[in-house]
Amino acid sequence: MRFDSRCLAALILTTIALLGGCQPSTPGSAAADSVSARPDSNRARAAAPSDSTTRADSVVLRTDKTQYGAAEKMTLTFENKGARSYAFNPCSRSLEREANGAWTAVPEDGRMCTMEAWILDAHGTRTGQTELPSPLAPGRYRVVVRMTMDALGSAPAGAVSAVSDPITVS
Repeated sequence: MRFDSRCLAALILTTIALLGGCQPSTPGSAAADSVSARPDSNRARAAAPSDSTTRADSVVLRTDKTQYGAAEKMTLTFENKGARSYAFNPCSRSLEREANGAWTAVPEDGRMCTMEAWILDAHGTRTGQTELPSPLAPGRYRVVVRMTMDALGSAPAGAVSAVSDPITVS
């Protein structure tokens, strides 16, 4: 079996993404129309005022619907607006619930995902499936997916979190 540098980089990114991907992330604030990936060092929890602009280096995360039921499947669409590629796993997403203007991670004890890294190419789009937990209390939620910037041939360039617009669970 022969490994080229791209395969080796993907293997390294997969390992890094999987080691940190199952931990709940606490991303920065969300925008109303499109939400960009932001460095994980930005740990603010309060929602930001509405802003429909999208940075040129962002990853937009969309859900296929705005309202779901507990245990319902959802399709996530990732659109990369930037020139860098990212490794991620849509299964290892986290879910946050809004309460009193703050977003809090929803614990999902026993949640399991396969160990795989998906690549979101620069200026590319990918879709992936995930499922909401059951039981899940009615309310406003958002989906958070941790992504690792692809830096072929070198150490990873850092991690970001893509955050969806809020969804309603009834």
